[in-house]
Amino acid sequence: MNHSLDGNVEFIEGRTFIVGREGHIYINDKSVSRKHAEIKLIDGEIRMRDLDSSNGTYVVKENRVVQFKEAILKPEHTVVFGQKAYTVKSLLAIIGIFTAYPDNTGRRTTSEL
Repeated sequence: MNHSLDGNVEFIEGRTFIVGREGHIYINDKSVSRKHAEIKLIDGEIRMRDLDSSNGTYVVKENRVVQFKEAILKPEHTVVFGQKAYTVKSLLAIIGIFTAYPDNTGRRTTSEL
């Protein structure tokens, strides 16, 4: 199920979004767990945590694919769930919240407060 948000920073701060076959960020692939990972926006940082998924959650870092349990990510990072890869920005765009991070850093700017 996709949620459409208006990009309001105050509304999304601290909210948890589930990535998976039964998540807010829906991924239709059998290699992805029903509730594969979660994304939270805390203090202007994009945080992701694997939810004990069957195939793990990975980030592409310095041309290497690295598995992680929890990480602070930037919008341009590529994240891999099962056999599917997405940028963090594209995942957030699915739920309509990337507009809260216009400077592409994953951090809020003071002008948005």
